[in-house]
Amino acid sequence: MVVVLFGGLPRAVQADIISGSAELDMNLSWNKTKDATGVVTSNSKGNEFMQKYNISLAVNPFPLLKISSGALIQQDVTTLHDINSNSHGTTTSFSPYFDALLTNTLYQAGVGYVRTENSQSGTLAVEPKTINEEYHAALGWRPVDLPDLSVRLSHANNYDVDRLNRDGTTDMVSVGSRYMYRTFKLGYQFTGTDTRDNLHDTDTTQMLHNASVSYSDQFFDKRVSLYSQYNVNYQQSTTSAGNGGVVDTALFPVSGISAFNIDPSLGTADQNTGNPALIDSNFTSTTGINLGVVAPAVNTNNKWSIGVDFFNVTEINKIRIFVDRQLPTSIASAFTWQIWVRDRETDTWSQIDQNGTTVAPNSANMIPATFEPLQNNYDFTLTLLSSVKTRFIKVVVNTLPQSMALANPSFQNPDRIFVTEFQGVLSQPAAQVKGTRSSSSQNLNMDVRTRILDSPSLYHSLNLSLTATSGADISYILNNSLLLDHKINEVFSVGATVGREDISSSGQQSSAFLYSASLKAIPLVGLTNTLVYSGRIDYQPKGTTDNNSIFFTNISQPYKGVAFNLSAGYGISTNLVGQKSENLSFASGTSITPRQDLSFTLTYNLSKSNITGGTTPPSSSSSQNGLLGISYRPFPSLYLFASLGVQQGENQQTQYIQNYGGNWSPFPDGDLQFNVAYNENATTLNNQKDTNLTPSVSWRIAPRATLNLSYSLLTSESLISSTKSSYVSMILRLFF
Repeated sequence: MVVVLFGGLPRAVQADIISGSAELDMNLSWNKTKDATGVVTSNSKGNEFMQKYNISLAVNPFPLLKISSGALIQQDVTTLHDINSNSHGTTTSFSPYFDALLTNTLYQAGVGYVRTENSQSGTLAVEPKTINEEYHAALGWRPVDLPDLSVRLSHANNYDVDRLNRDGTTDMVSVGSRYMYRTFKLGYQFTGTDTRDNLHDTDTTQMLHNASVSYSDQFFDKRVSLYSQYNVNYQQSTTSAGNGGVVDTALFPVSGISAFNIDPSLGTADQNTGNPALIDSNFTSTTGINLGVVAPAVNTNNKWSIGVDFFNVTEINKIRIFVDRQLPTSIASAFTWQIWVRDRETDTWSQIDQNGTTVAPNSANMIPATFEPLQNNYDFTLTLLSSVKTRFIKVVVNTLPQSMALANPSFQNPDRIFVTEFQGVLSQPAAQVKGTRSSSSQNLNMDVRTRILDSPSLYHSLNLSLTATSGADISYILNNSLLLDHKINEVFSVGATVGREDISSSGQQSSAFLYSASLKAIPLVGLTNTLVYSGRIDYQPKGTTDNNSIFFTNISQPYKGVAFNLSAGYGISTNLVGQKSENLSFASGTSITPRQDLSFTLTYNLSKSNITGGTTPPSSSSSQNGLLGISYRPFPSLYLFASLGVQQGENQQTQYIQNYGGNWSPFPDGDLQFNVAYNENATTLNNQKDTNLTPSVSWRIAPRATLNLSYSLLTSESLISSTKSSYVSMILRLFF
C-alpha cells in the first residue's frame, strides 16, 4: 500500500498486482520395438512443442472488494512418424476468467465468468473446436449463533463451434444452510438443475432436497455416550424427450470405501476401509487416494480400490472418478481400469467386463475410461454397456508408471494426482424416463456405548444403521455387542467381544453371531506379542456360513536400529454349499540400520490355501516370496539402493527379481544443479530386464527464470520383445 498526499490529506491507494508466467517445452522421442525374432515392429520418432502463457490481475479497489481476472493460453504441436504411418496435430486452448468477491466477517458475495476454448487440427484431431463457459454468482451469510446461508447460481454452455456433436446448457441453483446448537447439528441443501440437450431437444429438470440432523452427547457421569445422525433425501426429475438423448441420474451411496494392495478380490476388512470423503460432494479436497508415481520402497504392483456401498442393491452403469487437476492425454491414458462388484459384506469381490458379465479375477478385462473437464472439475468416466445391480461397486486402478512420468517431463509433480470424489450414475435413454419421477431415501445411524464396569473395562455397544428407500423394503443392520478390555498387570492384557448382528436387506432376514478374544503381552520394553482369535456365524435363509481365524503377531526392537516383526495366521470358513476354505499365512520382516546412512531390510511371506467339499473339485494353492534390500547414502548428494527378491507359486516357475540403482546430485544447493539417476530391474520371468538412465540439468538463469534439460534412455528386453526409447526434453519457465 502506498500513501499519497493530495490536498494535504492522506489517501490510501491499493497497488494492483499483475503476475504471469511463460513456459516453452520441447520434447523429442525415439522408440524402437522388436519381436522375439528380431523383426522391427515399431520404429517411431516424435516431437512435441508446447507453449503456455498465463497472466493474472488482482485488484482491490476497496478494502472489502477483490477482483481477479486472467487468461491461460496453451498450444501443443505434435508430430509422430512410424513405419507405416505419419500423424501430426495442433491443439490450442484459451481460458479467460473473471471473478469479483465482496466479503467481510458477516457476508460474502461474488460473481464470475470462466470460458475454455479448445481447438484441434491435423490428423490427430478428434473433434471440432469446443467451447465450455460458465457464469456464476454466489452469496453467503454467516451470522454468529444463527444458521448460516449459502446460495450459488450458475449458467453453463457446452458446445462445439458447429453445434453438430454437442450443444448443451445447464442452469443450476444451490441453497444450503447449517446450524449448530449445543450438541445438535442441522443442515439443509437444495440443488436444482435444468439440463437441456439442444441437439436432441431433450430437457431434464432435477430437484434434490437433502436434510440432516445429528446429535452427540454423554450422560450419567460420561458412562453413556450417544451419537446419532439422520439424513433424508428427496429427488424429483422431470424429462421432456425429443429425438434421442440420454438422462444421467446421480446415485446416493451411504459410504465410501478404499484400499491399496495387490489383490482386490478379497472380501476382508482391509478391502472395506471407510472413506467418507469419497461421497462428500467436495470435488477439490483430497480423499487420501494418490494415483501418482509411488516411491521406490512401495510395491508398484499395488493398486487402488475405490468404491462405495449403496446399502441396498442398486442399478448403475456409469462411474465418475474425480481428480484434483487437469491431466495431459498421455498421462490420463496411462491408467488402466477394472470394475468389481459384490452384494454382501462377507462376499469376495467379482470382476466384471464392460457388458456387466462376471469374468475371471484379475483378468485383462479393462474398462475404457474417458478423461475430460466436467463443470470445471476433472474426471475419469467409465461406462458399462449394460447396467448392473449391486450393493457394492468399486474401480481398481494402477498408479502412474515411472516410465510415463519420465516420458512426459513437462508434467509437473507426477507423484501427486489425488482422487477427490466417487460419483455413481444411472444413464438412461431420455424417451425411457420422460415424464416426472420422484424418489426418496432416509438413513439413520445411531451408536450407543455404555460403560458397565470400570475394572475390568466392560462396555455394551448398540449400533443401528437403517435405510429406507422409496419402492424398496426397509433395510437395517442392528449390532449388539459386549466388549471387555482388561490390563491384568504390567505385562499382560486381555480383550474379548461377543455380539449379535441382525440384518434385513431386500426383504430377506438374516442374523449373525460375532466373537473374538485377544491376549497381549509386553514382557520387555520393545517387545510386543499379540494373539487374536475371531469368528462369525451367519444364519441366512439359504443356509449357514461360518468364518473363524487366529492370528499371532510379534514386534520387537531389541536394540536401537534393529527391528523384527513376525505374524502368522490360520483361517477356516464354510459357505452355503458346504465348501470349506482353509488359509494359512506367515509374514516376517527385519530392519537393521547400523548407521544413519546405511540400512538393510529382509522380508519373507508365505500363503497357502485349500478348498474342499461343496460342488467343485478340491483345489489348493500356495505362494511365497522374499526380499533382501540395502540402501546406502555415503554422503548427502549420493543415494544407492539394491534388492534381490524371489517369488514362488504352485505350478509356477520360480521368479527371481533384481533391482538396483542410484541418484547423484553433486551440487544441489547452487543455481546450476546436475542430477543423474539410474535404475535397473531384472526378472527371470521371460528373462526381462528394464533399465532407465536419466541425466538432467536445472539452471536458475535469473531469480524468475529456470531452464531444465534432461535425457532419458529406457530399455526393455525379454524373450518376447525388446524396446529402446530415448527422450530429450527442454523446459524454459519465466515468471513475473
